[in-house]
Amino acid sequence: MSRLVRKSHHKHKKSLIWVSAFVVLVGSMVFYLWLYNHTNALYREIDQLRRKEASLIARNRIIVVEIEGLSRADRIKNIASTEIEMVTPAPETLAVVIDSNVLANK
Repeated sequence: MSRLVRKSHHKHKKSLIWVSAFVVLVGSMVFYLWLYNHTNALYREIDQLRRKEASLIARNRIIVVEIEGLSRADRIKNIASTEIEMVTPAPETLAVVIDSNVLANK
């Protein structure tokens, strides 16, 4: 009888090892698939962000060119004279008078 119990115990132990190995294998495969899908999702997101960055850089360059064109001095002067009707003042003569008393007090 002890031999039968030992054989049964040995079979039970062996089947428990096989089931544990199977569970570990399936768990590892599920983890690998989850990790693979997660990594692919991150790569897609990185690719999308890189495309968005390139688009924003191109848009920024266009805006810089527009700003440079709009802020030219001749364009501003033309708008000021035609649309706002501003005029350039005539040059004035400036005379500087130095008081000799102020210089003597120093």
